[in-house]
Parts: sequence; structure tokens; C-alpha cells
Amino acid sequence: MEPIPAIAEAVTTIVKLMVDKPEDVSVEIVTVPGGMVLRYSVAPSDIGKLIGAQGRNARSLRVIVGAIGMGAKLRISLDIPNGSPDRSGPDQR
Repeated sequence: MEPIPAIAEAVTTIVKLMVDKPEDVSVEIVTVPGGMVLRYSVAPSDIGKLIGAQGRNARSLRVIVGAIGMGAKLRISLDIPNGSPDRSGPDQR
């Protein structure tokens, strides 16, 4: 098995165990020079579970992804889009 799909599958398994709606988890593998980015999408109700209090879950996932990447001699990043509209504009409530 090639390392990139295997790594994405392993991390996806962890992410699916963290959320309430594992069927809504999807990953996009973006290849960048020197490595890859795993971009995860989850149900809007699961974003908080994936990110965790003060970003602790996301930070822990990034540590795991980085360690896996070192073993495969790849630089791997984890991206978790927040799935909500940008609230930094003038119509912020």
C-alpha cells in the first residue's frame, strides 16, 4: 500500500471515532511540494468535537499526523475548515 493513502486512511479512522456522524467525514488529499495536506470536512455539529476545547484535539491530531509523516519521510499538515461563514466582516453580530 502506498504511504499517502494509507496515512490518510489511518487519520480518517481516528477522526471518525471522534465525531457523532462518522458518515459525514471526508478527506481531501492535497499534494504540495515536499509533502501533503489532509483537509478534513465533518458535519457542522461535529466541528467542535474535532477541534476540541481551546484547539486541543486538533493540536493532538496534528502531532500524530506529524509523527506519522516523519516515519514516512513526508511533511504532512492537517487542515480543518470550520465550515461556517466568515464572521470577521462588518455584519458581525
